[in-house]
Amino acid sequence: MPAIAALVPLLIAPGFLSHFDITPKLASLLLGVALILLYTSVNVHNIYNLIRRKAGQWFVGALIAECLITAFATLFSLHRMVSLNGSAWRRQGLIAQTGLLLFVLLAAAWLAADPGHFLAFLRACAASGALASLYGIAQYFGWDPWLPAKAYQVGGGEFTIVRPPGTMGHADYFAAWLVCVVFLGLAVERMETARWRKYLAASASALAVAAIVLSGTRSALLGLAAGGLVFLILRRRRIRAGTVAFAVACVAGLVLFFFSPAGLKLRARLHWSREDAWGGARLPLWRDSLRMAAHRPFLGFGPETFVTEFPRFESLDLARAYPDFYHESPHNMFLDTLASTGLAGLLALLALCGVAIHAATRLVKSGNALAPSLAAALAGMLITQQFIVFVFATALYFHLIIALLVAGAPVEPSHVENSGKSPRWIPPVALAASLALIAFVVRLLVADWSLAVAQRRIAAGDAGGASMAYQTELRWQLPGAGDDLEYSSAMARLAARTPLFVTRLQAARQAFQSANRATTTAEDPQNAWYHLATLQARNDDTAGVERSLRKAIECAPNWFKPHWTLAQVLELTHRHSEAVVEARAAVERDGSHHPEVLETLRKLERERP
Repeated sequence: MPAIAALVPLLIAPGFLSHFDITPKLASLLLGVALILLYTSVNVHNIYNLIRRKAGQWFVGALIAECLITAFATLFSLHRMVSLNGSAWRRQGLIAQTGLLLFVLLAAAWLAADPGHFLAFLRACAASGALASLYGIAQYFGWDPWLPAKAYQVGGGEFTIVRPPGTMGHADYFAAWLVCVVFLGLAVERMETARWRKYLAASASALAVAAIVLSGTRSALLGLAAGGLVFLILRRRRIRAGTVAFAVACVAGLVLFFFSPAGLKLRARLHWSREDAWGGARLPLWRDSLRMAAHRPFLGFGPETFVTEFPRFESLDLARAYPDFYHESPHNMFLDTLASTGLAGLLALLALCGVAIHAATRLVKSGNALAPSLAAALAGMLITQQFIVFVFATALYFHLIIALLVAGAPVEPSHVENSGKSPRWIPPVALAASLALIAFVVRLLVADWSLAVAQRRIAAGDAGGASMAYQTELRWQLPGAGDDLEYSSAMARLAARTPLFVTRLQAARQAFQSANRATTTAEDPQNAWYHLATLQARNDDTAGVERSLRKAIECAPNWFKPHWTLAQVLELTHRHSEAVVEARAAVERDGSHHPEVLETLRKLERERP
């Protein structure tokens, strides 16, 4: 249990896997669950022990409700296979979520079985956070042996900002997880008896705070402040002069760093934040997400379908403000749940939060030494997740915080009795579930590895080798979301740059074939159709270009680019009045961000027959 909790947020495999920041995390957890499920008698005994607590009964009920509601939403999803197997960008379909909830249930039961398990578990989480924090800090200072620094740097010159993603793929998710680590480190410090171990635990918390600050993630800083306030209130200790002096020294050190040459990128981040005080697109995005959810309030659109379905509900003012922006989520955990699984899913999540608050309250009243730290971690995560959605590691730790609270709650008299024996049906069901999870992971890993091989061969200019690797990926990939659009784009770029005729021919053919597949497998079909239109244009397929552009408009009515391109195609085919209509639509949706769009309309109006 501690090993899995430590490895899931820590594992990345750049160069070996294409989706290097999510696939290893999912694979490690599901393989761990497959192994743990085989210990049926131990698991059954532990679960019986967990539900001796009232909070444990509610916790188990909330987890079961989450799982059943997600399954129901998947059954009625508009994209069933995507909801089952997950999207390419975060892989949180029904199978992955079921594995996560199973692990959380078994972890809570394991923790409840023996109070001594808490320390081992918390040590593993804090150690994992310390290592990842060191990596994130190194990324800020320009040292990264695995990832290209340009991938997480924005801007140029003195206004270049760096957003260290650590082991999470993006700074927002990395910092959100570190909010948990800060308070779990404080929990370890509280439990340790040896002074040097206390210092190590406090150092893990300090490293996590430093990494959060250097990430420049406002939501995490807000969550950290909220959690810190809860921690101070619940500690109920008089603030000593030494503590105040230490805090003043830390603030002074931060100020000195901020104005030093090393703080240049942090100052640039503050400059960007002041220009974007309202969090970018979040406010109109939340409004449009609510409007989207209102169209399927009871069933939801299905897990992992937001990326595909949201463009049809994007408002004109949001499109005009951010005309070429990719909204991958609602940036709020409750709105994400509401859009995915409907009101029932939202109520289940709220019930789980209610169980957590109830367990935290009982833990505080019992005088448990862990209560301030765990309650602070919960508060920090709840605040942070109002501005981002769950990815695999943050979803896991959010649930694990609740598991720790529930497992630490006082045992109450209960009518639940442990017979000492597992029901006969449990071992074969557990074995079948283990084998199913292993099969899922094997397919996921082989497909992702094959895609990475194809990408390396494209970079080397080997179109034939890339094609062979990608055919392996197609045979092993899970049904639902695919990587055809990414592969087609890479092949198209290879065809454009290679001087070799044979390679150009192979790459162009592969690009076109995968572009056609992408219209049914891409999470963002509007981009797939638009990309196909660009390839058809190279083949002088005017009718195909028009058809693909109209399909892109169907998928994303308020995206300016297909309207703009269609206007030019219609003018070439001597349909001037239709071209003007599309050009006006493009200008209306562009919001004056691209001068060439307005220039196209003016040119068409000047050439009015």
